[in-house]
Amino acid sequence: MLALLALAAAAVAWVTPAVVAGRGVDLHRAPVLLVGPEVVAQPLASAAAGLPGEPMDPGVVTSPRRARDAVARGDVVGALVLDLRSTEDRLLIRDGLHPRVRERVVEGTEALSTRFGRTVEVTAVPGRAVPDVAALRASVVAVLAGFLLVAVMSLLWGPVPRNLVRGLVRISLVVALAAVAAAVALAVPGLRPATSPDAPPAGVAGVVALVALGAGLVTLAWEVLLRLHGLALAGLLLLVLPAPLVISGSEVLLGGPAGAVAPWTALGAGNDALAGLVSAEDHALLVPMVLLVGSVVLALIVIALCRTAAIRAERRLPAAGADAGADASAPEGVAPARWRARILVGLLAVLAVAAPVLALTPTADPTPLGMVSLAASTSCTATGSLETPKDLNRLTRLRGSPEFQGGDIGAETILQGPRAVWMFGDTLRRADGGDTLVRNSMLLLGEDCLQVVLPENGGAVIPDRGKVGYWPMSLTTTGYPGYDLVTVFAQRVRQTGTSSVFDFEILGPAVATYLVPVGGTPQLLEVRDLGRDDADTARPMWGAASVRAGGWLYAYGTSRPEEGEVFTGFALHVARVRPDEVGDLRRWRFWDGSRWSGSAEDAATLIPYRDGVSQTLSVFERDGTWYAFSKRDEVFGSDLVFWTASSPTGPFTAQPPVAELPSDGATGQLRYMPLAHPDLLPRKGSVLVSYSRNSTDFGKVMRNPLLYRPRFLRVPLPAS
Repeated sequence: MLALLALAAAAVAWVTPAVVAGRGVDLHRAPVLLVGPEVVAQPLASAAAGLPGEPMDPGVVTSPRRARDAVARGDVVGALVLDLRSTEDRLLIRDGLHPRVRERVVEGTEALSTRFGRTVEVTAVPGRAVPDVAALRASVVAVLAGFLLVAVMSLLWGPVPRNLVRGLVRISLVVALAAVAAAVALAVPGLRPATSPDAPPAGVAGVVALVALGAGLVTLAWEVLLRLHGLALAGLLLLVLPAPLVISGSEVLLGGPAGAVAPWTALGAGNDALAGLVSAEDHALLVPMVLLVGSVVLALIVIALCRTAAIRAERRLPAAGADAGADASAPEGVAPARWRARILVGLLAVLAVAAPVLALTPTADPTPLGMVSLAASTSCTATGSLETPKDLNRLTRLRGSPEFQGGDIGAETILQGPRAVWMFGDTLRRADGGDTLVRNSMLLLGEDCLQVVLPENGGAVIPDRGKVGYWPMSLTTTGYPGYDLVTVFAQRVRQTGTSSVFDFEILGPAVATYLVPVGGTPQLLEVRDLGRDDADTARPMWGAASVRAGGWLYAYGTSRPEEGEVFTGFALHVARVRPDEVGDLRRWRFWDGSRWSGSAEDAATLIPYRDGVSQTLSVFERDGTWYAFSKRDEVFGSDLVFWTASSPTGPFTAQPPVAELPSDGATGQLRYMPLAHPDLLPRKGSVLVSYSRNSTDFGKVMRNPLLYRPRFLRVPLPAS
């Protein structure tokens, strides 16, 4: 009796927290697919995989047909097809999916799409797999039937058969029950082949029969080993452990220990086997079938070994008279009334654990599937007419939003709308607690409207990675119906001190991708570092300039030897990659002077570092001529120079300076990083350029942030 009570207590200790978790309707690693170009789908998949609680286990495919087949087979719970021709995505949901799973998948995908200003249309896909509810119901009935049959036999005849014939009779009854369960399964409307045309009737019947057979034989085996206590233990393993699965209705609604244990129970394996009958996944049917067949074989081995041991023991004992009035199958020394009472106590112990816990455990509210990095834009600051460099310089003197007091770099790209996105490096912000500095910021410039883009935490729009921040270098745009994808190349930076504005080290390039709905706020898709952290300046800083041409994204890199002169410029190199593969360095190709190579070590020098370009520059094409524009010899040089070429791979030739932009060592005023803006206020024969301003005494900038804003001028293009 004490052993039974101990089992009941252990069951309560296990089931209570498991069922509390199971009663919730939160997804847990639900398999879903995102369908579309990898440059869009892969970042969305990463965002979904990183949600708190791991509600989704996303994969990426490019073929809608493959996604539809996977949904129909039940390999995934849903697939979100990203329609690049419109602003509406399509969610494929299988008919027969558990209602709670369907609700949560729809909610999660709608949250994902709404974040980027898109909508979702839900489309039902005819399911070829056994419906979720029907599969679970069939497994539950089969397990219950197998367990209860053995329990009834134990109640009538005792827990252990006295001889081989009676043992075979019990096994035969379990086999007969399995056959009946198979026949009943085919008669249940939810399991008929008409509702699951690709689920073979023989397969459905075979799985259900195997579940019932396994449950019955496992219960018999535990009884042979532990007698009455074995019955209680079998009830714990067969009925109590998978209870959270029964309550939730699906393994993807379980987490924690309950979610880990459920697939390894007879009920969970039966459910998975029925679902896997039409799956294309190799393990979908193999693993649960191994579990079910293995349990049957192991149970028969245990029963046979125990019977063999009993026969040997009987042969060693002297013959003894038997009480003709005693039950032949009763345990030795136990009266029939007493063992029947123990069986009933064992059954009641199982029910005492299962029923109250299952009935009284409150249902948890689902956790909202919140998205990360959601950004918003501030209210408009009126810009007035912007038609000349003078107008733009007037704009840079506007006090405007406290979220942008000043910043350097000022790289831009044109969006649909038309609007422009501007990215800045170290940015001053004014808050209640005083001025703060973030590593980067973003402005949206539209018709008579300038807005600051702010992430939810009010920090940098490309978030820091620990103590490493990101300085933007160049931007490109890929337009789609309803939205733009903006690719931002940035350099990773880490502060090394506080005594000088030059107390930092550059660790390598990175690429950030933003989705910008037409008229909406840019939203960060992903940030991907390109290579390991390494302060070696001889390693090219890819993305120092970038331009799209001929279906390629050309990324220019700058470098100079670590032991080189401090007051020199940088050498220029070029690589190219398809825009939707920019985050994968394995897909990059590097110009070696005559052809494209797969190794960055082969990158040729297009412009040498002596009398070279700034670390960040502009490259663009106009009327068949390629221009590299920069300040020669970086911050301490003075000449604004165009280098020209007939192709993006050079060779580039320096032209006479078009203007001077010296820094002032006496006053500490720094003028640096000039950038060309060929798409902004275009005019034949000239180009609009900007340059950054700063001071070696950053206190001056803090007191007057207007000193830390770009200035604009127009310069002539060299004669081609």
